[in-house]
Amino acid sequence: MWTKKENRLIQSWVARLAAADPGRTRLHQAVRITISVLSSVMTMLWLTSFMGVSFTPAILAGVVSLLSLLLVNDDTEKQKKITTGLLVISSIAALSLSTLLGSISYVIDALFLFVIFCAYYTQHYGFRYFAIFMVAFLSIYFSTLLNLQPQDLPVFIVGILAGGMYSYLYHFIVLRNQPTKQLRHSMRSFHIQTNLTLDLVLDVIGDPIPNRYRTFLLKRDVKRLNDYAQVISSQLTTTNPSKVWEGIDSEQLRLYIFDAEMLIETLYPAVKRLKELHALEHDEVRKLLYKVVESIRDAEVLRSHDIIGNLMQTEKVIDELKLQLIHLRMANHQNKDWLWLIRRIESIANHLVDSSNELSARRMANINEEEWLEDADEIKKDNIKEEEENSTFPRLATKKALQAIAAGAVAIMFGNLLSPAHQYWVLLSAFVVLLGTDTVGMTLQKAFQRSLGTIFGAIAGFGLAQLLAGQVVLELVALFCCIFLAFYFLSISYAMMMFWMTMLIAIMYDFILGGITEQIILARVFDTLAGAFIGFLAAALIYPRKTQEKVSNTVEDFLNKLSTFVSDYLESFVYPEKTADFTNQAFGIDEEMRRIEEDARPLRNRPAILARSGIERWLTVLTAINYFAKHLLASTNRSNHVRIIAGTDDTLKHINQVIKHNIGTLLRLLKGEQGLVMYHLNKEREQIEGLSEDLTDEDLDVKTFVNDLYYVWRINQSLLVLGKELGSLNNREASTSELNE
Repeated sequence: MWTKKENRLIQSWVARLAAADPGRTRLHQAVRITISVLSSVMTMLWLTSFMGVSFTPAILAGVVSLLSLLLVNDDTEKQKKITTGLLVISSIAALSLSTLLGSISYVIDALFLFVIFCAYYTQHYGFRYFAIFMVAFLSIYFSTLLNLQPQDLPVFIVGILAGGMYSYLYHFIVLRNQPTKQLRHSMRSFHIQTNLTLDLVLDVIGDPIPNRYRTFLLKRDVKRLNDYAQVISSQLTTTNPSKVWEGIDSEQLRLYIFDAEMLIETLYPAVKRLKELHALEHDEVRKLLYKVVESIRDAEVLRSHDIIGNLMQTEKVIDELKLQLIHLRMANHQNKDWLWLIRRIESIANHLVDSSNELSARRMANINEEEWLEDADEIKKDNIKEEEENSTFPRLATKKALQAIAAGAVAIMFGNLLSPAHQYWVLLSAFVVLLGTDTVGMTLQKAFQRSLGTIFGAIAGFGLAQLLAGQVVLELVALFCCIFLAFYFLSISYAMMMFWMTMLIAIMYDFILGGITEQIILARVFDTLAGAFIGFLAAALIYPRKTQEKVSNTVEDFLNKLSTFVSDYLESFVYPEKTADFTNQAFGIDEEMRRIEEDARPLRNRPAILARSGIERWLTVLTAINYFAKHLLASTNRSNHVRIIAGTDDTLKHINQVIKHNIGTLLRLLKGEQGLVMYHLNKEREQIEGLSEDLTDEDLDVKTFVNDLYYVWRINQSLLVLGKELGSLNNREASTSELNE
């Protein structure tokens, strides 16, 4: 029998596995690809066996089926169906052309280079065109690998048609995407991850002894919860939640997700700090905090129709916490060092309760679904129009195409020298390394991951192929397991995907050649390393785009969204009639922060001796700004935040001007300008916070007003720190005349 502790540990890990794939999108994609490839291969194996010909058309059928599922990425189902058909046509045309012209010297080389150039150049006009030429490239490669003759074409064309047919069947009929189910599963993952994190917070509150491992788990879980919130937010742009939970609209669900995420993000550092200040040594405080967290964990929001009933206990405990706060404030002024932390937890917990209750109210209101759909269509049209306006000249696509064709030419020459029997493997590796990489750093990172995955995959694949040699059924099972695992981990780790793909290739070579040797597998490893290196050199030498440049562009987008958010927030005090979707704006800023972290990864992964970019300092400050921006909304008393204290409207307008100026200055500094001045808000902060001095606890409007502006000061302080990093002059107080210049 398991002990109570062991049972809890097992349940925790089962829950983590259940939450690990929000929306089950990775599982759905991997299952669909695996079943489609399996169906294509087994059908063609039966057909080739019946016809008494080689089984190799079955492999091409599987490749076409895989690519038709992986590369179709259009906006609408109709467009996806058209692209699926075009990929089949592209494969047939490329295979036929390369087979018919294969006997003419250098024609295949020229055909490869033409297809590579077109793939990268035309992707500017839509990913569909890249997919068409990508399939053409692999079809030509397949023709050269098997040295096909014209008489072989009919059965291979049948294989291509079979692959396309099964791809269509599983993509649009049997295993079609179901956005409402994905949203439901994503919310389930979000709730599971929330409860797992709250369990850790409860352990921290209940255990007086600090635990570093628990702290590590909390940090990881908070970040993971943020990822899940972003997944749901993106799904809400295309999926109507009222189809899952009747009467709930995307705006209110997004607000609930934001409040839940912010509560978790606040609880972790607040409880940690409370423990450091010995606040949890007060039995009543510790018990009430424990009850608050426990009641939130046990509330089944969106999992039950009785949302209000489930939250009654939470509201009751929060009211008890409020009374305890008043008692502690009156009892001992020394408690001021940590009472504000309790107030923050109480405030954000109240936001979560309010947004959950609002969900219930919206659910009962039965919102008009048609109105939402019309709005969504308008948004989509606006986005398409904006993309068309911003896409005027394919300059980046042209540079990428030139890099690819140069790398391709070198790879072909190098492949003929290194491995004349399989001279295009180097070309394939170089082609794939350049795919989806915008900067030199990203190309280097992908080349390294590809090389790493290939080396370890080759070792494991060779061992597995030797172990399963001659056991056809087990080899087939291993093949499809490799396909599933490769595409399940595709969005998590490119190196891991390459590991499973290399194992797959090793087993396929054993199939095709009737056995695999160390020489064959080593040759493929060296070809892969050579192709990856050639791809990196092309990106580094031909129209190179530095990672720092891309990070700067993403930071500009982040700062522009931040400027709009803070400006709208401050104007909501001065102009109460003005409305803004602060929750969406906060998610947008958070998404830009994620992009910055992703774009900066190559710089962060460089050896310390090469790290001269200062990117870690940038990221630290930008992460702080993102944190303050989200808490600016989370900490606000939303029912009162539009109430302005008499005589402060001019001050708020001045604060708005200063922050706009400072963000504008940062944008200019990012472009390389020097000698620019940024302004602090020390005087304005003293003026605003001075309003609450010597006030009684009953003067809630002033105290709330001061509290609502706290993170505005923190944001501006962080902007000044970032400005100093970028080379701004000494900060000083701003005058109205300077801001109007």
